[in-house]
Amino acid sequence: MNKKNFIKSIQLLLLSSIVLWFTACTNDDDASGNLSVISVKLNDAPFVDGMQDVPVNSTFEMVFSAILDPDKFENAFFITEGLENVPYTLEYLNQSTKVLIHLNDMASATEHMIGVDSGSIGMDGKALVNSVTYSFTTEDGNASSKTPCLSASEDCIQQLSFLDNASEPLSFEVYANYDFVDDPEFVYDFIDKVVVVVHGAERNADEYYGYMLNSLKSMDKEKTTLVIAPHFQDDLTAPADGLVWNDSGWREGADASNTNSSISSFTVLDTLVNRFSNLDKFPNLKTVLIAGHSSGAALSQHYAVANKVEGSHPTIDFQYVVANNQYFYYPDGQRYDEGTGTFYEPTDCVGYTYWPYGSEFAVSYLDGVSATTLTEQQVSRNTIYFLGSDDTSTTGTLNTTDCQATLLGSNRFNRGENMFHYMETFYSGSHNHRKIIVPNVAHDANGIFNSQEFKQFILEFD
Repeated sequence: MNKKNFIKSIQLLLLSSIVLWFTACTNDDDASGNLSVISVKLNDAPFVDGMQDVPVNSTFEMVFSAILDPDKFENAFFITEGLENVPYTLEYLNQSTKVLIHLNDMASATEHMIGVDSGSIGMDGKALVNSVTYSFTTEDGNASSKTPCLSASEDCIQQLSFLDNASEPLSFEVYANYDFVDDPEFVYDFIDKVVVVVHGAERNADEYYGYMLNSLKSMDKEKTTLVIAPHFQDDLTAPADGLVWNDSGWREGADASNTNSSISSFTVLDTLVNRFSNLDKFPNLKTVLIAGHSSGAALSQHYAVANKVEGSHPTIDFQYVVANNQYFYYPDGQRYDEGTGTFYEPTDCVGYTYWPYGSEFAVSYLDGVSATTLTEQQVSRNTIYFLGSDDTSTTGTLNTTDCQATLLGSNRFNRGENMFHYMETFYSGSHNHRKIIVPNVAHDANGIFNSQEFKQFILEFD
């Protein structure tokens, strides 16, 4: 044999050895009666254990080193979400060495486990020596498809629809971070609380909306909280078909000023509450806060006393935040004398028990509702008095001329203190009222809603 042929023979021998070695290696599982998982893909991309944001409709691909026995494989295969099994369909390819697992309508934002138990799952009794288990978490489909509106602009305005007594349409505008009115079919399962923040006498709903959003953003709560700022407008600002209140009656539950309208400001709040308390659309809602400052606080306190909807939603925790209020409803004629430190019944102030100070001559919304019912509701409903420690001015918009108002106290801080003291005196142990003092804050809505005291209160409902 010449040198050239010898070298060629050696090359062929080495090549044959390499082929035999590679074949032996790749068929090692087959030779030993075992098989293994060669690769795993998810939606045609390599799968990494612990993957996040997996679509709720997905396909797993598992490739094995030998042919599977479908019956045995299906007995060993599993996929679960928590304690629940997940429906799936299987498709076998490449002579049953590849299996596609089609998963549809998985629970969103949920960790899943998928895997195959060890044992005989292949033809001719070939076995998977070690079980394989993988985890992944599905995407939060709802949250990712809704972007909160976080600016007090027209983009965040939605309109509620009403009909007047002649069945003509009327509208009411609210600021909101989610389009809960415009998209009524969407399921807001990522919302756990609602905050309705009510403006003061300046009717600056946009600013109040910003105050509350800033507070929630500082706690990373702005995406899981529905924030609504109703706008009680007058003729100067409302759209042509808008509900209007041309005086301060909106803060006391009065009907709108529109001709042929008997729509109360309380009715507007009822409509809001009934919409977001629909558990088909807000299945995880736990807490509703009606939070008002100044004139908005008057609306909040009177709505706590008067509203007819809280009892219709027993699974929801209602909280009424009354911040720096000056007009309080009392269930009887007792008033606090700051000079003597005692309660007494005044005899020289006509009208001090008229609505909004008492139950007499109440707004039409309360037709047929007894004073006893109002007292029961006032005492039992969760009412929180937020009092700025420096809200002691007696100038400006504080009513210091009408006896009905001055009987409530000498300034806003004292009026809140006196109201809480009344509940402690006459309903001790039975009322659901609280007092929270915010130090170094005067008559300032932003100061209240962005205080540590208010934020700590919000965090109680996590």
